[in-house]
Amino acid sequence: MPIQVTCPGCQTTLKTADSSAGKRAKCPKCGGVIEIPMPPAPADGGYELEAEPNPLGAFTDDELSSGPVVPEANDRKPCPACGEMIMRDAVKCRYCGETFDPALRKKEKKARAAADGDSDLTAGEWILAILCSGIGCIIGIVWMIQGKPKGKKMFLVSIAVQFLFGALRVIIESMAR
Repeated sequence: MPIQVTCPGCQTTLKTADSSAGKRAKCPKCGGVIEIPMPPAPADGGYELEAEPNPLGAFTDDELSSGPVVPEANDRKPCPACGEMIMRDAVKCRYCGETFDPALRKKEKKARAAADGDSDLTAGEWILAILCSGIGCIIGIVWMIQGKPKGKKMFLVSIAVQFLFGALRVIIESMAR
């Protein structure tokens, strides 16, 4: 018999299989986290198996049927980025890698920028930007689209050289007349 659940975020009523009991799921409408309750105990009284004493120290039937040990529900919260359940005091989601701590986020951003060692133009790129400024401008735009920090430098140097060569041409042509 399917279990009926109501999403606390959007009040949508959903149905799920009995096998989902005791688990958490994402609402397909709003993305909120829904806790699926355990099905009610059978009304006919059902029966329970008695566990025999286990002299070997292995798990008893009660321990095996209880499922994996999970932290209390109030120890976990959904990740704001991906919705997976993470520890309440987590500073970074282990599923999507989203960082919640502002100081750690700033530190990671600085580390990424430092590791991005290609923010300075090489000698060949300077020559390209100066002698072939049209091509350098196009390369700079492509690098900016890719998110490379040296793309902006290449673009600006190429544009500046274009204006400089244009001004020199106007000066030389005016002197020649």
